[in-house]
Amino acid sequence: MKLVKYLALVAIVALASCNGSDGQQQSSSQNANDSTAQTAPAKPRINGTVTIAMNGDMMLGSLKPNRILPENDGKDLLRDTYEITRSADVACGNLEGVMADEGSTRKAPGPLSFSFMMPTRYVNLLVDAGYDFMGIANNHIFDFWEAGTQSTIKTLRDAGIGVAGTKDCETSIKEINGVKYGFCAFGHEDYSLKTQDTATVRRVITGLRPQCDILIVCFHGGAEGTGCRHVPQGKEYFHGMDRGDVRQFGHMAIDCGADIVYGHGPHVPRGMELYNDHLIAYSLGNFCTLGMSTAGQTGYAPLLVAKIDGDGKFVEGKIHSFIQGHRTGPHRDASNLVAKDIRSLTLDDFKDNKLEIADDGTIKP
Repeated sequence: MKLVKYLALVAIVALASCNGSDGQQQSSSQNANDSTAQTAPAKPRINGTVTIAMNGDMMLGSLKPNRILPENDGKDLLRDTYEITRSADVACGNLEGVMADEGSTRKAPGPLSFSFMMPTRYVNLLVDAGYDFMGIANNHIFDFWEAGTQSTIKTLRDAGIGVAGTKDCETSIKEINGVKYGFCAFGHEDYSLKTQDTATVRRVITGLRPQCDILIVCFHGGAEGTGCRHVPQGKEYFHGMDRGDVRQFGHMAIDCGADIVYGHGPHVPRGMELYNDHLIAYSLGNFCTLGMSTAGQTGYAPLLVAKIDGDGKFVEGKIHSFIQGHRTGPHRDASNLVAKDIRSLTLDDFKDNKLEIADDGTIKP
């Protein structure tokens, strides 16, 4: 069982800190274009394949400013997805809010003002579900000022979960069953590593690349809501805020050395793309988000599992379809509505798409 492996074998190898950016590093693809062709293929970084489980936003319950806590103290929230996240070689998510037990929100009250403070004890829900990494580059990690952010980082690290996405917590590396996984996260707010800051994106990813065998990049970007299910060309804005150009970011991340890229932020699923043999999932939407809307597609909760080879190239995968109810965790969607929705969006938005998605969510190049 993965949980046993997690407790016994996983070691945090390195956690990089903020070093500033001079914008001088180039992406790996640029460097490759400047070098002479190799006479023999490079040795794969690992033997065989690995499986990576990924999901979108997670807000497991909140103490403040509104008390929204799940039944049974959250112990049943993720039970329908345990088998998948525990059995993957590595599991990753996005923590949409802080983990703290006290503090004051920085946001003024209002109909569009939301703050989320998960009790620190809820980190055990993530541990029990087998999560290895959490991204915190999102628009809620600063809801309770710097103290809330630092409490979140400490809580996750103390539990053995790698964390990344802020300027003083850029990357995380963990060795799991002999494989070194690198993880970094980007968002659209000034207090996170920004998708729009191309110099920093390149510096962080190219700097992390030689330190790990498999490099996972997640991002929080794009406009929000059911009207934003498609991936547009160019930048997106929401309430006047620049939410980045997610296509450009995804391609750049792969060019800089990422093996797989997944996104979240729109609160709805989006399509997927195979770019230079590497998988990009542009939004995995909500996953377990108490206190947020779960109406229509905002309740779609895909759990993506991807198998990649020793060079990080996509081999096969599956979109596991789950749907959230009101203030409940994700539950199995027997009709596979979620996978079918992502397939339709993929066909609409990526005309030269190289992915085949079956009715049951199976994905093949």
